[in-house]
Amino acid sequence: MASSDTGIRPRRTGPAGRARAGVPMRVRAWLALVLLAGAALPVLLVPLGHEPCGSNELWTGLLVLVASILSVEIGRRLEGGFVDSQRPHKALSAWAFATALLLPTWWLLPVVAITYAHARWRGLRVLWWKWIGSALYLVLCGLGAAIVAAAVCGPAIDLMDGTALRGLLAVLASAATFLLLETLLFHTSAYLNHAEDEVWLRKTLRSPSFYVTESAVLLVGGLSAAMFTGGPWILVLLLPVYALAQRAALLEPLRDRADHDDKTGVLRFDSWRALAVVGADRCWRRQRPWAVVFLDIDHFKRFNDSWGHLTGDVALVAVARTAQAVVGESGLIGRFGGEEFCVFLPDADEAAAAELAERIRHRVADLDLVSGVTVSLGVSAVAPDRDVEFDAVLRAADMALFDAKKGGRNLTVARAVVCA
Repeated sequence: MASSDTGIRPRRTGPAGRARAGVPMRVRAWLALVLLAGAALPVLLVPLGHEPCGSNELWTGLLVLVASILSVEIGRRLEGGFVDSQRPHKALSAWAFATALLLPTWWLLPVVAITYAHARWRGLRVLWWKWIGSALYLVLCGLGAAIVAAAVCGPAIDLMDGTALRGLLAVLASAATFLLLETLLFHTSAYLNHAEDEVWLRKTLRSPSFYVTESAVLLVGGLSAAMFTGGPWILVLLLPVYALAQRAALLEPLRDRADHDDKTGVLRFDSWRALAVVGADRCWRRQRPWAVVFLDIDHFKRFNDSWGHLTGDVALVAVARTAQAVVGESGLIGRFGGEEFCVFLPDADEAAAAELAERIRHRVADLDLVSGVTVSLGVSAVAPDRDVEFDAVLRAADMALFDAKKGGRNLTVARAVVCA
């Protein structure tokens, strides 16, 4: 898996007025530790791994590299050559896992490095430090998997020996180890860094479908390794399986891309509204309050005219991520259109919704951009015992936003729902 995010976080502004991304010191220290461990341990711990499967170690390594490159190219074909930062790993972990089962541990370094270099060359765009960190994570995950496989099968590993039961146990145990280490490493990275910079990764790590897909990808790597030990050329029969694995790995992000705004990463309005209506109905059935907040960037046209649309896009993304960080997992945020956003807050009465809106307002005002940016917010809340039309709440929040802008902007206004 490649940790993915555009990394735009306008915390500091350079002399030329350009926003620069700030990487926290704790993240730098963590990456330095991972770099040291990832570069040294696969070499130092070779005795804990296993001997190469097959008589020609170089041939085995080259075949794994060819399979990884082919896997990326299949993914590009399925995507139509699409280039973006917010997309999945293209099943890269399968080949780190296959390497762990077929070769001595030091092979993880060249295989993962070449696999990641090829994937980046072919269009996977991620910040360099995240890209390198992701590759090192797979090296460490593969190292753990190799040690477990050797413990189950012994140093002379043969996944197809006898009835292959021991090989099956080795694949399952090492795959579970790989996934556990992967989860721990990526969670550490996601939660050490700023929340605004890890919206995509945190959301991905919370999704059960990621773990299902990643487990399937690892088992494809395990199956490839097992079939290789029985006869390398039989791997040709797995080409359709590689295509299916790539399609599964791409399905969730492609669906996510359809639901989310390309520029800001928050939900598109139609998707937001569909989910918010379900959430509002759930609150009504549970007799819980809920609220909607509308948010609009003040004088955004003037900002664009003064600083240009590219800088305006940076400000738009910064505001969206700031609002998302404040809302967190408690609600849904969508882009209503232009510079306006909408937030659904389950289990929030008017006071709680207004307090959250004020936190967004203050956080946005504190953003360090080329010029100050403020937002106006409108709040409308629904009491637990009220059954109202969702659109009536949207209208009330929109009118409250209008009142905030009419009242001078950089302001939060709450307005009651008026039912016709």
